[in-house]
Amino acid sequence: MRMGRFGIAARGIVFGIIGIFLMLAAIQSDGTQARGLGGALAVLTQHPFGLWLLGIVGLGLIAYGIYSGIEARYRHIANL
Repeated sequence: MRMGRFGIAARGIVFGIIGIFLMLAAIQSDGTQARGLGGALAVLTQHPFGLWLLGIVGLGLIAYGIYSGIEARYRHIANL
């Protein structure tokens, strides 16, 4: 459960950064400002502790992937 929460938080951070880029692109009416996952991760490296942030977010995304795989394996789908 903790690994899943950590992963979901990391995913939320990345999606939040992508959302900020999309809002800035809409406000400035400049589609080139919109960035995806790569752009969001590149922004993290520009901060003073950028490599540490990128490493933590990367571990979180790996944790989310493992959590999603485990959840998919053990999820029970009821027949309606």
